[in-house]
Amino acid sequence: MKNIILALTFLLSSSAFAKIKVVATLPDIAEVVRAIGGDDVDVSTLLSGNEDPHFSDARPDYILKVRRADVVCAIGLDLEIGWLPKVLDKSGNAKVQPGGLGFCELGHAVKPLEIPVGVVDRSLGDVHPHGNPHFTTDPLKLAESGEEVVRVLSSVDPAKASEFQKNYETFKKKMADLRMATQKKIKKVKVMEYHKEFTYFFAAYGLESAGSLEEKPGMPPSAARIAAVAANAKQAKVAVLFATASAPHATLERFHELSGIPVVTVPSYVTTSGESKTIEGLQNLLANSIP
Repeated sequence: MKNIILALTFLLSSSAFAKIKVVATLPDIAEVVRAIGGDDVDVSTLLSGNEDPHFSDARPDYILKVRRADVVCAIGLDLEIGWLPKVLDKSGNAKVQPGGLGFCELGHAVKPLEIPVGVVDRSLGDVHPHGNPHFTTDPLKLAESGEEVVRVLSSVDPAKASEFQKNYETFKKKMADLRMATQKKIKKVKVMEYHKEFTYFFAAYGLESAGSLEEKPGMPPSAARIAAVAANAKQAKVAVLFATASAPHATLERFHELSGIPVVTVPSYVTTSGESKTIEGLQNLLANSIP
């Protein structure tokens, strides 16, 4: 009898101190969750931050992670629409399905840029009907998105709600300080991007954007488009074009050849390794990439 009581006591105490298992689609989200959840969360990611988050597969390891999760956090705004719903469905984990207690889309708490007007269909390319989802390059937008993390973690563990809120206030201040510090490093030049995934970074720091090399999101530009954009960018004295590793290398080379404008290949998300493995590290990398 004594052994049974001891066993029950151990089980009860273990569950009382069990961490909330959170699976985030991207490392940026994982950092936000850790900042807010503190010692009460155990966070893992599906993507490394180097991939194009629009595209992935319902990999068995993703499904297994989600099956064991208490909470799943995504960017939302249809960024992961091509693959995450399949992972969620195949996981069989009811609590992390959309609408469930443990499902968290950070984009719900963010006021996005570039919300399209009028009819949105595939003829326009990979247009996101709810707005540009690449908000993680702006520290203040990341701070906004943390409201959704607080809401979901507090729903899962109401006893810790005040602690999560306190941590969130600290995180918001950290992001505000980071943006101010980064602003001092920014050179005010005219910039471009291959895909509209640095738009929030440009807007956050008052950089004048000459647009994107893509004519339609997610669709490679034609030779005529590359030539026209290169000529216009050269005339406008664009200082640099930002692109990620997923952008077609030959297209970037041709743009540089025609315009003489440097192209920098940098991640647009926090990565699991390298100098961009934190939100601050990514901000520094992007700021230092401006010639």
